[in-house]
Amino acid sequence: MGGTHHGGGIEAVAAGDSPVHRLDPRAKIVGLIGLVVVAVSLPPGAWTAFAAILAILTGLVAAAGLRPMYVLRRMTIEIPFLLAAAMLPFTVEDGLALGAAVGLKVTIGVLAMVILSSTTPFPRLLRGFELLKAPRLITVIVAFMWRYLHVLSDEVSRMKRAREARGYSAGWLWQAASTGPLIATLFIRSLERGERVYLAMTSRGYEGSMPTTTADRMAIRTRDLAFLSTFAVALASIRIFLP
Repeated sequence: MGGTHHGGGIEAVAAGDSPVHRLDPRAKIVGLIGLVVVAVSLPPGAWTAFAAILAILTGLVAAAGLRPMYVLRRMTIEIPFLLAAAMLPFTVEDGLALGAAVGLKVTIGVLAMVILSSTTPFPRLLRGFELLKAPRLITVIVAFMWRYLHVLSDEVSRMKRAREARGYSAGWLWQAASTGPLIATLFIRSLERGERVYLAMTSRGYEGSMPTTTADRMAIRTRDLAFLSTFAVALASIRIFLP
């Protein structure tokens, strides 16, 4: 499980090897989204059910060999939502139970998506959604967005180095006005790059979908069926018996 312990980037972690990593992406997508749906449907006060779901997710984190600090860093995205949930006791009747339930649901949803994205390389994750008949337009947009976020990040770094090489220093408040032209320049360069990439792709036969390779082929195996069956039984039991 070297990939899960070395390298801080999500792509390096997702390329690791563990029982969870080896599951078919479709099994993980269906299982974890189903878990989130069950969690969202739980009423305030179903603390035992929430605890059982969190225990399942904790077990998956351990089985995937994900470091606790890595998981906690990835989950910081939920902080604004937790702060909003913390305001409920002051705004609605019985807000304490409602706020706690909302906070738990947010945590469960974020943790489930952290596990999914950290155990499945992004191209295989997108391929899994495609095979599950997700709208092709959405998967194509997300694929290009993921690829060109890195390109845009590099472009921003080059522009910042160029400004600094000319003596620019953003140490004063009035220098913040230069951020607007920087964003405008980045937008124009991104638009021009997008047009060039699109023309290059259409000249090579692109018709709205990416070609598949042998590495993209997936097959549901016994372990995937066992995972989904166990998940289904566990979630049904939680939803029916624990609330």
